[in-house]
This record gives sequence, structure tokens and C-alpha cells, in this order.
Amino acid sequence: MLNFCGSYSFIRVLFSFVSWLFGGLKGAEEKPTTDNNDPTIDNNDPKIKHDVFVSFRGKDVHRGFLSHLTEAFQRRNIDAFVADNNLEKGEEIWPSLVEAIEGSSISLVIFSQNYVSSRWCLEELVTILECREKYGTSVLPVFYYVEPTYVRHQSEVQRWRRALKLASRLAGINSSKFSGDAELVKEIVNEVLKRLVKQSINTKGLVGIDEKIAAIESLMTEEPKQTRLIGIWGMGGIGKTTLAEEVFNKLQSEYEGSYFAASETDRSNKHELISLKEKMFSKLLGYDVKIDTPNSLPKGIVRRIGCMKVLIVLDGVNESEQLEKLLGTLDNFGSGSRIIVTTRDEQVLRANKADKIYQLKEFNFDKALELFHLNAFKTNDHVQEYKELSKRVVDYAQGIPLVVKVLAGLLHGKNKEEWESMLGKLKKMPPKEVYEVMKLSYDSLDRKGKQIFLDLACFFLRTHVAVNVDYLKSLLKDDDSDNSVAFELGRLKDKALITISDDNTVSIHDSLQEIAWEIVRQESVEHPGNRSRLWELNDICEALKNDKVKEAIRSIRVHLPTIKEQKLVPQILEINMSKLKFLEVFVCDRYDELTLLKGPQFLATELRFLSWYQYPLKSLPENFSAEKLVILKLRNGRMEKLWDGVKNMVNLKQVDLSRSQNLKKLPDLSKATNLEVLLLMSCSSLTSVHPSIFSLPKLVKLDLLCCTSLTTLGSSSSSCNLSFLNLGRCTNLRKFLLISENIKKLRLGNTMVKELPSSISNFNQLLHLDISFCSKLRTIPKLPLSLETLNARECQSLKTILFPSPAVEQLKENRKGILFWKCTNLDNQTLVAIGLNVQMNVMNYANQHISTPCHNHVEHCDDDNCDSYSGVYVYPGSRVPKWLEYKTRKDSIIIDLSSAPPSLLIGFIFCFVLGKYHNTDVDRFEVMITIDGEDEGKNISVPIYIDYGYEKTESDHVCVMYEQRCSTFLNNRAKNQTRFKIQVTVEEALSHKFLKGFGVSLINRSTYKNFIQEMQLRESQYQFR
Repeated sequence: MLNFCGSYSFIRVLFSFVSWLFGGLKGAEEKPTTDNNDPTIDNNDPKIKHDVFVSFRGKDVHRGFLSHLTEAFQRRNIDAFVADNNLEKGEEIWPSLVEAIEGSSISLVIFSQNYVSSRWCLEELVTILECREKYGTSVLPVFYYVEPTYVRHQSEVQRWRRALKLASRLAGINSSKFSGDAELVKEIVNEVLKRLVKQSINTKGLVGIDEKIAAIESLMTEEPKQTRLIGIWGMGGIGKTTLAEEVFNKLQSEYEGSYFAASETDRSNKHELISLKEKMFSKLLGYDVKIDTPNSLPKGIVRRIGCMKVLIVLDGVNESEQLEKLLGTLDNFGSGSRIIVTTRDEQVLRANKADKIYQLKEFNFDKALELFHLNAFKTNDHVQEYKELSKRVVDYAQGIPLVVKVLAGLLHGKNKEEWESMLGKLKKMPPKEVYEVMKLSYDSLDRKGKQIFLDLACFFLRTHVAVNVDYLKSLLKDDDSDNSVAFELGRLKDKALITISDDNTVSIHDSLQEIAWEIVRQESVEHPGNRSRLWELNDICEALKNDKVKEAIRSIRVHLPTIKEQKLVPQILEINMSKLKFLEVFVCDRYDELTLLKGPQFLATELRFLSWYQYPLKSLPENFSAEKLVILKLRNGRMEKLWDGVKNMVNLKQVDLSRSQNLKKLPDLSKATNLEVLLLMSCSSLTSVHPSIFSLPKLVKLDLLCCTSLTTLGSSSSSCNLSFLNLGRCTNLRKFLLISENIKKLRLGNTMVKELPSSISNFNQLLHLDISFCSKLRTIPKLPLSLETLNARECQSLKTILFPSPAVEQLKENRKGILFWKCTNLDNQTLVAIGLNVQMNVMNYANQHISTPCHNHVEHCDDDNCDSYSGVYVYPGSRVPKWLEYKTRKDSIIIDLSSAPPSLLIGFIFCFVLGKYHNTDVDRFEVMITIDGEDEGKNISVPIYIDYGYEKTESDHVCVMYEQRCSTFLNNRAKNQTRFKIQVTVEEALSHKFLKGFGVSLINRSTYKNFIQEMQLRESQYQFR
């Protein structure tokens, strides 16, 4: 640039620059830029037209360096404003330069040997600094073959000496650090790109993008010498393209070539595919290439590209074959190359053996609300006023960025009434912009996939109740030979249309569900009866008029909240829908005046799922054909029976008749050979269970809770495979005889049983036995070694318990819970046997968990999960057992380890003697354990919770326990201590007499081994006698 004369005084220029350096450049970093797109700021910032304005002295840099720099800018698609020698000389060009400076994101100031002697350059510099202060323009200084100290020897610019000394501390670029201009140019371009990316993120309002970019960068840095394929996967509208663009913009400068392939191109079209490949490889190689075929690359291109480190982004890839057609193999690209692929279909990435897959997930509520505010409001003036409405909008969006931004745009500038109107409209249909984008994933499905997606969204997941995949395999198959459901569910998961959790249950995002609803609505906007699925009450009422429901309708789900609407029941029953597969009717309040003359007409052979809450008839119709029925739910029904005789129900997997208080008997279910679950809770009139049930080969769960008329349950069948049986609160049950070697959970609490079957010792898979409040039970026979928990709370007649003999056999037990609360009639011999059994079990349990790390830090442990790490053993008694090392009747114990061998892992077994307890308002109490060591500072306490139940007790109890969280806490605090005190504090609300004794025993591998040897020795001596 030539040295033109300016209109500002030279002194003012120098003063401005010095002020800028003193005020804003006290460190190496620039002053933070202002977010020009912040909706809370209403300013008149100039429109950005250029990426970079270059300020330079022409005679110093024009011939070589500047031309290489501008060429490099062009290769990187950086729009740089460079005033060259062709610029018309004269004062009249100054306004154009000012406009260019103000309209540039970055000002690049190249300090060269003669820069400071040009008044024109200094005028540019003043304008640049004013823009920095006023608009937050980024300034990048480059010291081109000049050191800041150089000007100290120029007497004509004395005011610059101190200024340039400070400038040396600026985050700029010094040419002396590079071997030549080529490296310097590369560094300048990279720095400009980094600053442009940072500004882009700020000005676009990309909430939460930084951590996502960092996550992708982390994946890309792995195995730096390998060519790697990185996938970005997620549902439509989640922000895949935005993230890929920002990663590309930030990192492209680190590669020899880069290309971003947007998703607009039809890659399935041969000519479009060839055109895209030509554009991509021309950009990567830096010269025009010609490609003739869509499925291969010329050898010259492969040879050249194989020597280059490149970055390629392929956005919106929907088919696995597209990658191979576009790129060939990853081996075609040079060492360190990275290919980023965004897709809605995870299978695309798996099929192409992606090295890493990053799943984009929804925003949390706070992030979504921040994004909404950025797009809905220009200033903060109305944010508080619209706070509650904004929350409702964000709740609707469920964290999907596209939905948030679309709604923010639609509501921007609208009043509250219009916001309310929009929220009401959203309940019926999604915004068009959201619908069109998110429907693309649905459109890519085949017929079966579309059908399953709509079934899930419009019926099974309509109320967000998770559904098990195994049930869906049977419910959604077309016929007995159809094994495609699992595959189709996998495809829906791959396309991020559904989620399948670790426990194999399916769920769906709200926004995707609404897309499905709109797809069905579009089948017939004006006539709901012509749609394939119905669920809205108004639509069903409209369809029932004049029998307009089409015969081929696939599913109906209706909620009838009032008596008026319940009068629709007769119409629903009389509809002839031979193809109906799924029906659910929910009646809120019992309507006893409802009279039905005949049964349902729709119950044809296609029905797979029938759920009717408060089913109004005394039975299902005689002609009820349920050969394809998989799930039958008639909770709170009025029926007295289901049907007479035997029906072929080979596909039936689950039956739920809970709270059907008129049900007296069950039919013969011998042909329901696939039945897995039978739920009969609170069927208070049920007097017996049909014996066929106990012969069903796949029945694993039978729940008869609160079946108060049931007096006997038994079967001699050896083929019973039940693993869960609940007879709790069957208050008239007196006889229980059942053989099931597969049973794992057996609940007999609150029954009148007098004895347990002696064969229970052979139930070798039994883990949990509940016989609490069995007031008639007198004896407990030998229990299987597999048992983990035994709850015998308040068995008031219990006197005798049989244990394995010899006693050493009890070492094979693995019980983490033994509860004999208020078993006050136990004889002395049994109490001694219980004490020994407790000692063996707690020692076993503690030994197993000494080396098990506590999953949560002790101060932040979730109390609800503590039971997983606790072994609790309770029985009547008033003294701390003798085998505990440390015993006291006070609230603290001194632990002396001075003579004990060092051990890294120590477990703490506690014992509490508990007195009378009359507080029936709480079901457990808290004991605080505090350790006070020789070298410890602040004392920290950890709670132990003892489940006492909502019951009074008039006698003392011994509670022995090993609590993993507490033991880990004490072990960490007691490290390197030879003497410490353990303090016990009981809740203030409890009487000081409540804790009547306290004991502690330390356990490590050595003490446990000694205990085992002692027990074996004691047993051998007893046998010898």
C-alpha cells in the first residue's frame, strides 16, 4: 500500500494506538469480543461483508508475501479485502476503506519495516482500533521481519517505543519464528480460520456447541497416523449438520485438503454422484479433475490423494453404499485423514465400520430454554414476562434444537394471546417446518417399518409406558411365520426413531410421536373414520356417527373420562371391525347404570392386544376367538368369568385381571402354552386357581396378592416352572403345597399358613422368601442354601427354626438379609442357633464386599441404593454377641490397631442392641457413625439406616449389619491410624434408652480365614466327642 496523506493528525494516531495497547493489551490475549447477535443487545453494528481486512505497507510486502497470502486465503474460501496498487490514489477512496474495515470480522495488521512511517497505514490502524472498541472486531497483528524493539532507534517516532514494547506481548504472529514466508502464510491462515470459527459460534447462538466440538475433536485425535471414519448419529433436527459444520470450519486448516459435502445432493442419481465426486476431488487436489464412472476413481487421483492428509465431511448419508461410491476405501487417503459422516441411520456407520460413533442427544431443559431465549427475544425486556409460557414451549420441544428454534421463530414478536393459541395448536399438529424435516426418517422406511413405527407411536407408546421388545415381537408380527419384527425394531433404533434401553424396553421421543400422529391424520383429514388408527376422543366420536369406522382399522385407543362419554361403550362394542389388531378402552369412573344387551362384535381373529379398564360385561362373548391374542388386560372388570371351556390361545403371553372383584374362577388355560405372566391381584372373590395353570411350561410369574377368598394353593405337578409367586395378604390362605424347583421369589406374608412344605429345602433357586406376619406359622424347615433374604417379621407363633447340620454347612449360605423382628416366642435353643447363623452369614457377606468399591463417593451416595450394599440381620436379644471384638453400653468405642498387622482393606461389622420403639410415623431410623482419629481434622459422619417398620415393639432386638458405604468411609478415614474412636449418634426424637448396646468387629482377609478355621475346628471337636 502507498503512503497516502490522511486527514487525522499524526499525534492523534499515535495516541490512539498507545491508548489501545495500554488499555486493552495488558496480557497476551485480545479483549473478548462482543457477541453481536446477542438478542439482549440492540445495536447498530455494521453488516459484515468480509472475513478479513488486510492493513499493510505496500512497498514492504506487496510483491511476494502478499500475493501468496491472498492466494492462500482464496484456497481456504476466506474473503479478504486487500487494497492493492491498482486502487485509485486520492482522498476520495478513504470512505471505501473505512466501510471495508467496519465490515470485516478480523483486521490483519502487518507491521513491517516502513509501516509506522506511513500516515495512511496509521489512519487505517486508528480506524481498526476504533472498530475493536465499538464493535468487538478481532485484531491480529503480524510482525513481518521486524522486531518490536526496532523502532526504539527511530528518533522520529519516539512515542512508539513504549507502545511497540507492549505490542510484543500481544497474541500475534512474529515472522522470526518461521523458516520462511510459506510457513508464515500457513500460520496466518490457520489463525484467521480459528478466529472466524470462534466468531461464528458466538454470532450463531450455538448453545452448548463447544463441548460437542471438543468431544468430536477428542475422537479425531485418536490414532493420529491412521485414516479414521467418525460418525455423528442422531434423530432429525438434533443438530448433526450444525455440529459437523463447526468442526469442519475449526479444523480444516490443519489438513492439506478439505471438503464439506452438503446433504442437498441426490447421491442416488448417477450424474449427480459423478458431479459431486468431481467437485470434491477437484477441491481436495487443487485442480479440476474429470471422473467418468460413479463407482471408481482414476488411478491418478488415487495416487495423489493417497499422499495427502484430508478432512472430508459427508452430511446426511442415508445409504451404506454411498460412502464406497463417493470415496472408495479409506485406504485411498493419506495418513491422518479424517472422514466425518452425519446420518440418521446408525446402520450406515456400522456397515462402513466407523471407528467411532458420536450420538447427539437432546438438550437438557436449561440449555433448550437458553436456545429459545436467544431466538425468541431481541432483548431481555420480555424474558421474565414470558417466563412461564417459555417453559411450556420448551417442555413441548423436549430438547430438540430444530423444534426449539422453529417455535422461537414462530413466536417472536407475538403477544401472550398468540402464544397461548400456538400452544393449543401444537397439541394437534407439529409445525410444518419440523414435520417436513423429521418425517424424512419415516419416509426412508419400508412398508413394515412404517407400520411398526405408527403402531408404537399411536398405540403402544401413546402414554409413554415402556413396552418390552419380546412382547412386541409377538404383537407386531403379521403371522406366525413373520420373524422380521426384531429386525425392524433395530432399524427404527438405528434411524433414531425409537430408543431401546438396556432392559430391552422401547420408548419414543415426544416430537417423533407427534410426527407419527400427523402422518395418520393426513390419511384422511376430514373423515377420521377412514384413518388406520384412532386415539383422540373427538375423532372417535366423529367416526362412530353413522357407523363410519372403516372395517380395516388397525387400532383404537380411547379414554372415556365422564359418564356422558361412557355411553359410547355400546357403540364401540357393536362396531364391526374384523381387522382390528389393538384395542384399549379406559373408563375412568365406574358407571353401574350402563346396561349392555350383547357382547362385542369386533372381537375377531386378528385381535392381538385387548385392554379394557372396567370391562362392563360378566364375561367375554361366547364366540370370542383369541387365537392371535398376545396380551389380555381387563383390570377392574365386572366379569365373573372369562369364558367356558378351553380356548386355543397359543400366542397368549400375559393376562392381567387385577382388581376384578367379581371374578370367581379361571378357565382351563391348558392351551395357553406360551403364557408367561398371570396377574390376579385383589381378585377378592376368587376361591381357587385352575390346576392347568401349574402345568404351563412358560408361566414364570403368578401374582395373587390380596386374593382374600383363596384358601388353598397347591399342585402336585412336577412341571411347574414358576419363578415368582406372590400370595401376600391372602388372609384366608391356610394351605400351601407347591413344587417348583425354579422359584426365585416366594411371598407368603400375611397369610394363615401353619407350615411350609418340607420340600422347600429343594428349591435350589429360591433367593427371597417373605413369611412376615404369618401369625399361625410355628416352624421353619431347613431352607435352601441359595436363599439371600428371609423376612419373618412378627411371626408371633414361631418357635423353632431348623438349620443345616453340621453347623459348618451354614458357611455355604450367602444371606444378606435375615429379619426376625418381634418373633417373641422363639425358644432359647433356636435363638442360640440364629446367633451363630447370623455370625456366619455376616462374616461371609463382609468378606465378599471388603474389596468391592463403593460406586458413589460417600458424601454423595444415593440413600435409595444403599440396600444393594448392606447385609442386615435382626433377631430378639438384649446383649451384644460375644464374638464382636469391641462392645460397650455407651455411644462410643476406642479402636486400637497398634498391635494389629497392617491391612489395606478393613471391613467394619456393627451391632446395635435396640430397645422399645413406639414411633409408628416412620418406617426406619438413622444412626450416624463418626470416626475421630489421631491425625484427622474435621470429623465427617455417615448415616446407617435401620428398617424398623411402622410397628411398635415392646422387646429388645439385636441388629448386626455390614454396610458397604459406611465401611468404605471408615476404612478411608482410618488409614494409617493406630488408634481412633467411633461415635454413634441416634436421632434426637428417639429416647436415649433406645440404643442399649453397641459393638464393632473388624474383618480382613486374615481374620476371616481364622474364623473359618475356628468353625471347622469346633465342628471336628464336637464330632469327636
